[in-house]
Amino acid sequence: MQKRFSPMTIIALALGVVGAGLYLVPTPRDDAPRRILYDNAGGPVVFEHARHAALVAPPPGQERNCASCHHESPAAREKPIPCGSCHGAAFDENFKKTHAAAFNDNNACATCHHQELTPKQWGHERHYEEFGLSCTDCHHDESIEASPQNCADCHERGVAPGRQPREKGAPPSLADAAHQKCRSCHEDLFAAGARGCASCHTTVKVRYRLPREGLVRLDPLYTDCAVCHGKSAQKLIPGRMDAFHGQCMTCHRKVGKGPFEKTQCGQCHTK
Repeated sequence: MQKRFSPMTIIALALGVVGAGLYLVPTPRDDAPRRILYDNAGGPVVFEHARHAALVAPPPGQERNCASCHHESPAAREKPIPCGSCHGAAFDENFKKTHAAAFNDNNACATCHHQELTPKQWGHERHYEEFGLSCTDCHHDESIEASPQNCADCHERGVAPGRQPREKGAPPSLADAAHQKCRSCHEDLFAAGARGCASCHTTVKVRYRLPREGLVRLDPLYTDCAVCHGKSAQKLIPGRMDAFHGQCMTCHRKVGKGPFEKTQCGQCHTK
């Protein structure tokens, strides 16, 4: 005998379908989603996007503060960059060639490429007059050059310090040659790692240098994370799970509300 659904069952199913659709539908006000469904092995997570966005105070003159979660790109107000563009990505040769196309705003480069160093603040007269150095303390002697020359006449510019092996017999890059000379007196600055760079170099925030439109060319000296950090991007940028957990739990812990302990998974993940 064929089973028949009661009217109440049909109505309940219909309401369930409609409710699920409305639960995830974008708001007509600004086309931002009310809720986002993240499906993962730990159990689906329904993220209350509109509720969280309303809790973050926007900068003066702006309707929302998307950059508080979507890093630094102003374009996040229109089209947020997918988290998987960087978090969990394989930083291989293909990524290096194509990753720029994944971003919808050139200013988003500043999310990973934080700053660049300006040319060194070199006090030539100070080293000569105050420290009593002679020309050959830094420049080659007469066996190599008859008189002190511009270092860049022989040493290659634009090569990151120590990042490219040199052929046997070839002069070191300009950065390596200068750093080698400076290190002989300023070992304490080099021992401080990236923090020591500011003793001679000034830094410029990339976000202030990038144009709002058009192509961007970052200084190739600093596009490799390891130039300043000493670690590769693969080790510096957390995977998707660590990125989400770190951001969500850090914020909840800061305000003292919602789940932020490792034992509270069930408050976000559903089975």
